[in-house]
Amino acid sequence: MSEEIRLYPSNWWYNAGVIGLMRVFQSINNIEESFLQDDGCIKIDRNIFEKINVDKNYFSEGKVSSIVCNSPIYKNYLQKSWEPSFKYFINHLKTLAQYDDCGICGRGFYLPDNIINSCQDESKENLKKFLQGIRMLDVRLNNNLAPSKKLFPNSFWNYNSSLKVCDLCGYILIHHHIPFESAKTQSGEIFINAPSFKVMWYLNKFAEQMLSKNKSYQIREILGMSFIEFSQKVAVTLGTWSMMNIEMIIKNGDRIYYYSLPIEITRVLLQKDIASLISSTNEPIVLETILSGKFSQLITLSHDVVRSLITKTKAGAVSQLKNNDSFSLERLSEILPELYARINYITNREVIL
Repeated sequence: MSEEIRLYPSNWWYNAGVIGLMRVFQSINNIEESFLQDDGCIKIDRNIFEKINVDKNYFSEGKVSSIVCNSPIYKNYLQKSWEPSFKYFINHLKTLAQYDDCGICGRGFYLPDNIINSCQDESKENLKKFLQGIRMLDVRLNNNLAPSKKLFPNSFWNYNSSLKVCDLCGYILIHHHIPFESAKTQSGEIFINAPSFKVMWYLNKFAEQMLSKNKSYQIREILGMSFIEFSQKVAVTLGTWSMMNIEMIIKNGDRIYYYSLPIEITRVLLQKDIASLISSTNEPIVLETILSGKFSQLITLSHDVVRSLITKTKAGAVSQLKNNDSFSLERLSEILPELYARINYITNREVIL
């Protein structure tokens, strides 16, 4: 048995669950150095499951996930009398074996039968009931997204009432709400989904940092500024396919929305040199112009800045700048032409898919 479990990106629900679980692991180990891999997967040391404080994370007032009885998201995931069995389950996740299938992750990690049968008598029966419940997709794993077999026996319209869920996914999914609840906007709770867990980890981290300072940012601004922070601080090269598949999931009540920036804007913002120039302007109007895809207006703004410096007046769009003193204008007059030239190069060069 390998000492590690590797998880690969899948659908946004599963991905959010993995990122949420990584937040739990973060209090135990340095996730960014030891778990996040450049190929987009996450490498989990099996022994970390034994270090999880089950009482603190799932049964105390400061719990990260409400899972007992009639909880709002994970309805009847766990009965009160099953708590000892759940502790046994968590402590023995290091023994997971990959076999069979899973409709969530596509791989399937399950507790071996000998581990289940080694549980104490009463706890063993409760463990079996618990595993039977989480091994099929229903409201226990998400009261809003998953089917309810009692109310809708034909939930999947093809005479299959559910999907098979492996034991690891049955645990991962009860953490999917964590990144959403950490990033609340005026439009709803958000999660940035991508084809790489490393990209997801940092983009959501940067989005949360921005929202902790100002919750009035628009969705487009949050995604754009997250890209800028990411490209300057994280050494990852993204191909066109990866850029095209970065999207923001927005939860507002029981509704789910999706938002993504056009590929040409995403490509521009994820260039380290361009991101650095945008940041150095310290002007919201510059970012807004780029997010709108109106790159040529950067030259118009540059002309207005130069004219203002010559005439000592606030010409054209200069009046909309946050910093329009002479020192700031001189600096902006140097940055804008270079910024436009670099954007023009990126948007016009041949893209090989």
